[in-house]
Amino acid sequence: MARSAGSATARLAAFAAASVLVLTGAWTAGSATATLATADDDEVLPASTREAAAAEPGGVLSTAAGYTLSPARLVYPWRKPAEVAFTVTGSDGRPVTGFDTPGDGSPAMDVAVIRRDVAGYTRLRATRGPDGVWRAPVTFPGEGVWRLYAGFTPTGGPRVDLGADLHVPGPYGAFQFPAEDRSGRCGTGDQQVRVDGALLPGGRSRLYVTVGRDGAPVTDLEPVDGGAFGLMTAVRQGDLARFPATPEVTGARPDDRAGPGIAFTASVPAAGSYRLFVDYRSGGELRSCEFTVPTARGS
Repeated sequence: MARSAGSATARLAAFAAASVLVLTGAWTAGSATATLATADDDEVLPASTREAAAAEPGGVLSTAAGYTLSPARLVYPWRKPAEVAFTVTGSDGRPVTGFDTPGDGSPAMDVAVIRRDVAGYTRLRATRGPDGVWRAPVTFPGEGVWRLYAGFTPTGGPRVDLGADLHVPGPYGAFQFPAEDRSGRCGTGDQQVRVDGALLPGGRSRLYVTVGRDGAPVTDLEPVDGGAFGLMTAVRQGDLARFPATPEVTGARPDDRAGPGIAFTASVPAAGSYRLFVDYRSGGELRSCEFTVPTARGS
């Protein structure tokens, strides 16, 4: 079966008894090392593809290419259901109403939040109302400053990924992540996951995420959005620039299954450390996991 990918690890240390939080539906503390069959040697696509593959940082600016992200609300409660609402306006100051669907498994409006310490990346399902306002339910599991991402392609325009800060008041203690973290448990803890591959700055790299249970491969991975078997986003530590990876298999039917993994193609423009956030579905459960992967040495 063709290589595929769709899993990751959730791993955040606790900073207080009230905040033992890792976002994979609920924040949990710690993880276990997975023992899994891994992909072949790290693969990096030829250097001749680098110019075409170089990714522009996303989510760093609130205004770019004539488009502006404007949250309707900046302060949110901790651990209480709320709603993120925002508009995207054009250079004329009016809400943008036409958006194209990328066709790569991501929605027309790719919305997510992440805390400033690179913890708790969460994809949100946003819908646009007749007033041009996008709304998505959210529950923030930790206090602090959160980044709101909104990635979209306006009809007839370029791909744009904007960001704006939101605030969750309360006592705050930042998480620290290991320099490299490629394996652990995901979801409710019954599945082990691992990511293989190298991130090459300025080029396209293949990453493989493999899923197992009790040392055996998991082969019941189910399609998620867009018919892919997993979604992956890389977020650069420091400025929170995000770079969505492209799943190499899309268009699967609801009853199709894959495993024990799915391949992704990722592009990052510069050396550094990146948090990889992966969502996949297995056994009817949507699982969200996290890794830390630095760019390849000597690149």
